[in-house]
Formats: sequence, C-alpha cells, structure tokens
Amino acid sequence: MLYQNADDEILEEDIFIDLNEAEVVGSTDNVTIVSQIDRYEGAYDGDGDWVSTKRYFVTQDDDLETVASEELEDLGELDSGDSATLVEFAKWAIATYPADNYVLILSDHGAGWTGGWNDNAPVEGSSFKMQDIDDALGQIIADTGIEAFELVGFDACLMGQLEVMSGVAPHARYAVGSEETEPSLGWAYASVLTALNENPAMNGGELGKVIVDSYLSQDFRITDDNARSAFAGGDFSAESVAAELIKGSTLTAVDLSAMQNLNAAVNDLAISLMEIDQSVVAESRAYAQTYENTFGEDFQASFIDLGHFVDLLASNTDNANVAQAVEGVKNAMSAATVAEKHGDERPGSSGFTIYFPNSDLYGVTFSPDYNLQYSSFIGRFAAASLWDDFLTYHYTGAAFDPASADLSVVTPAQAAQTDFSEAVTEAAPEQGVEVVAPGSGKFTIAPLEVSASEIGPDGTVTLSTEISGSNVAYVYYYVSYYFEDDGSYLTADQGYLGAEEVKEIGGVYYPDWGDSGVIPITFDWEPTLYYMSDGNKANDQFAFFEPTVYGTEADTYTVRGTYTFADSGNKMDAEIDFYGETMQTVWGFTGDDDSAGAWHEINPNPGDTFTITEEWLEFTNNPDGEFVDYDGGTMTFGDKPFTIVPYYAYSGNYTLGIGAEDFDGNTVWEFAEVTVTE
Repeated sequence: MLYQNADDEILEEDIFIDLNEAEVVGSTDNVTIVSQIDRYEGAYDGDGDWVSTKRYFVTQDDDLETVASEELEDLGELDSGDSATLVEFAKWAIATYPADNYVLILSDHGAGWTGGWNDNAPVEGSSFKMQDIDDALGQIIADTGIEAFELVGFDACLMGQLEVMSGVAPHARYAVGSEETEPSLGWAYASVLTALNENPAMNGGELGKVIVDSYLSQDFRITDDNARSAFAGGDFSAESVAAELIKGSTLTAVDLSAMQNLNAAVNDLAISLMEIDQSVVAESRAYAQTYENTFGEDFQASFIDLGHFVDLLASNTDNANVAQAVEGVKNAMSAATVAEKHGDERPGSSGFTIYFPNSDLYGVTFSPDYNLQYSSFIGRFAAASLWDDFLTYHYTGAAFDPASADLSVVTPAQAAQTDFSEAVTEAAPEQGVEVVAPGSGKFTIAPLEVSASEIGPDGTVTLSTEISGSNVAYVYYYVSYYFEDDGSYLTADQGYLGAEEVKEIGGVYYPDWGDSGVIPITFDWEPTLYYMSDGNKANDQFAFFEPTVYGTEADTYTVRGTYTFADSGNKMDAEIDFYGETMQTVWGFTGDDDSAGAWHEINPNPGDTFTITEEWLEFTNNPDGEFVDYDGGTMTFGDKPFTIVPYYAYSGNYTLGIGAEDFDGNTVWEFAEVTVTE
C-alpha cells in the first residue's frame, strides 16, 4: 500500500516518479501493489497535469513519465493531511486485495514527533501529528481485523526517531525510517519490489533490510542511464551520483518487537542521569550528532542521535550507574536494529534519534500555550517512557516516579489504547515553575585587545581576549559593516574559532577547551567579505555564510533565503548548505518560524531562484538594537553549483567580535571597532 501525498510543490514530481518506479516491476500473482496518490496544482505538469487524488492497481510499465497502471478510482481533491483519509485508503486496500502480509508506505514530508504529511488543499494547514498516525494504524487494524502490518515504512524525512517507532510498535512487526532528511528521489522502489517479487515469502525484517541496502545506491533514477541523466542534469556515473546523495543520508530498519526493551533501557538511563551534574548532560546534548532543525532558526537543532549521545555521556562521566545504563541502551539499540546506513557527513548516526531540546524550546514544547505539545503528540511514548519526565527534571528539577512508565503500551496487546492523558500530565512542568538551563554559560569574556584600530585592505588586525569560566561549547568570530547614513550594521561574516585540542567520538569532532577555566583567544582578521558565485563574476552576490557544523578540515556553512520556483512563481523559506567553498544541498521549509515544519531537499531546476536573506542590526524601533531580515541579491540556478568566493572588504567602519556559545545555545559577545581604509 503506497500512501503517496504528493500534494506539495517540492515533492510532487518525485513522488509521482516513485509511483512510476513501482510500475517498473508492477504487481504479480504473489505481490499486489496499490497506490493512492494526491497531486498538487501548479508544480509538476507531467502526465496531463491532473491534480486530484487517484487510486491505482500498479501494473508493469517502463515509462517513468506516465502512469500506465489501472486507474481504479478518481476521488477528487482529498485532504491527505487528514488521518481519516489514510484510514479509508488502507481499509479499502485490505478489503479489496486480501493478503497474507500487509506493508504500508507513507510518503511525503516528515518531521519526527511533530508529524508531517502536510496538505493545504482543500484544508489549509492540514497535517498528521505523530499521534494521528498511531491512532490511524490502530483504527485500521481494529476495523479490518488484521493482526498487524508486516512493515510500516516512512519514505519521509526525520522519522527514524525513538518516539515515532514507539508509536508504531503495537501496530506493526517492522518499520523503516530516516534519522535525517531524505534526498528528493526517496526509496529505490524498483529494486525493492524486484527483490520482494523474487522472494515473496520474506518477512518485514528482510524487506526492511532490502529497503535500507538499496537506498539511493540502487535507485532506478540512478542505475538507469536515461533516468540518471534527467535527474542529475548531466552525464555522471551512477557511482558518483549515489555517493554524493549518500553523504548526508541515513536510513534504519527496525524490529518493533524490541521497542519495549529499548524503552526500558532509555528509562534506566533517565533514572541514572538524575545522579550526575546536569551540565554534563547538557554538554553531551550540545555535542551530539544532530539532524535538520524542524523548529525554525530561533532554536537549536533538537533531534539528536541516541547512540552518539550516550557515547558522549560515557566519555564525560565516570558514574557507574550511567555507564551501565549506557551499555544497556546500546545493547537494546543493537537488538532493535535490523539494518542501518549513514553517510560520511552524518558520522555519529546509530539508527535512532531522540528529542532533546534546549531550555527555550523545552519551554515551548512543554507549555499549554503553544500548539507543539511534545508529550501529547507522542502519547504512547510518553506513557512508556520516562524520557519526557527526565526533560522536565533536567530543566526544572522536578523529580519523577521511576515506576510511572507503562512499557506494555508499546506491545500489540495495547494497540487499541488511545488515551494517554495521564502520562502527558505527569511529564508537564508545574504551572509557573522556573525553567533553568543546566548548560547555560558560567563564563565571562574579557574586553578585546586590538592590534590596530585602522588597517588597509591588505592589512591584518589581531584580536585577543580570554574566556574565563565553564560551559563553553563553541567560540566564534563575527564581522559587521557599519552604515553611517542610518546607523545600522550589516552582518558580514561569522565563523568558528578552533581549540588547540579537538575531541572526536563516533566521527564527530568538537572543541576541547581544557579544564583550566581560562581560554586564551587570538584571531587574525584580514579585511574580507564573501560572495555567492555561479562562476560568472558579474552575477556574484554578497551573502552571510553562517557556520552550522564544526569540522576539522572544513566547516559547514548555511545561507538563509527565499526559494522561488520559476514555473509557478511560488516562494518558500529555504537554505543552502556549503561544505568548505562548495554548495552541497538546497533545503525548502514547509513551516514557518512560529511553528514546527518539515525540511526537504530541493533539486533546483534551471531558472529557479534563491534570494539571499541579509541580516541587519537596526536601532530604529528598539534603542537596544534588534536584528531584522531583508532581501538581498538573487541568484539564478543553472548548470553549475554555487560556490563561496572571497572579496576585499569595502572601506569603512567594521565591528569585529569574539563570541562564546554555551551548551544551551546562548552566546555572549565582546566587540571592537576597526576601520578599513581605501
């Protein structure tokens, strides 16, 4: 059963092609494939540009541009973000095509515990919460009488999460999900279905392993020469295209019968963590492998790798109970993992993420004042787990009852349970309680010493200072350009300052500032600004490249902006990631800064544009200053990836800064003024 919510400008073409990839194999006497696909009005115009929701009995066909399968019904414009639509599809498919085993694949944007499957037509803002998916699966099983799904697959971003898998556990034997965002082409349907047809007796674990093993490397749009040329936009080898996509990708197949033990192990970890200094826990959270942020730029990334997090804990404390709990979590994860793969750019990936917000985001997602209720969005996990209770302890000091977890709710015997209100209430902080961040900065920065207040365009100025105290996570330099006409400052540059020593766990690097409590900092600035280039100097545009991933050989930088689709003129918030000097990935965001949303990779088409967001510090409306975003230059996508190119800095007045970020994501700055002469 392919539940394909393609009612989205970014994903419509890719999900439509996924259906065509399934047609490359088609249904057989032993394997029946059915699809319900909901298309978008105004994006991909292939196959007659129909925009309704249709059901298909998938039959064999080699054409990737036209659906040749048997159209069973045109349902008109359905709300694919309403879980009732999912329930009706699965009930229809199970009743119409009885089988020994049932596999349900859900395709669209995913966003971890917050859900996904957005559909703005016919209902603006419609989407699944994770609890909606849990409830829908339970209703399908109850109404059809099947014992369980053999496999539930999330061909969507960020769904390889402990909270998600716990919600699915009572309803299926196996599941597949990705810790990170998925590349736009999704799963290798032709390869997966070929293997299934060759061995229709395989169980969900074996099928899950095929899905993971074939992911990206065996995708038809990569292995087929014509399809690869169309997808990659040139004559590239299958190996090179797959290698590029796999770099930042992850996928995990999970044995859901092991989720009870994994939750029990995480509960033991939560209990043990109450015995140690919570700043140690905050440090481990700050340096853990993270994945794309679903909560907007005002918050730190909060989906962290569970295995990498516990490895950091083991490294940062010698508490025997924590060490024992860490081993328990790692053993339970191993037992739950059928297959796992990740690329070199996500080295700390172990198969499962877990939600660990900083203090600000904790205040949002545990407050009744916002529509982002963590515990209520994943009620089954909240009932089985002590993790949400531990988060409240970590940020408020409120103790929890170790006996309050009910591990039975993640078993098939409790699949019909939908009321988890008691567990949600238990994890909520008391009204009016103060949220305290154990990872907050306990340090000061000495005033900057500047080697010169005025330099030429070829000169160098040295900044020196000391950071005294603890809880230092990262140190940055900062550059802004002063506009005398209105007294505003343009953010021009920022980057990491490395420590003399670097630590590494699980392939993830982070600075080691030592134990002395005093960190001497020296930074040499050569007057330089950075531009985004398409290879034609006449088109170069200034951009603020913000550091996002600390590295040893090269850091990762992100440029914020607005993506515009040439065909439709539609716009969305977007980012471009650069590794070193070269563009890596373009991301589109389906939400906004005030709510959770879903990130998904965009494959730019020639003519699409990216308008760079410039960040300005202004004092017009706030005498203390406030950062305001404005549109900057616009870049047009063509046949070459964008790169970072350096330019001599304009003459004028600059503010240079040194900042220290704490484990909670707060940064303290010291600044100095420098003039660059002509």
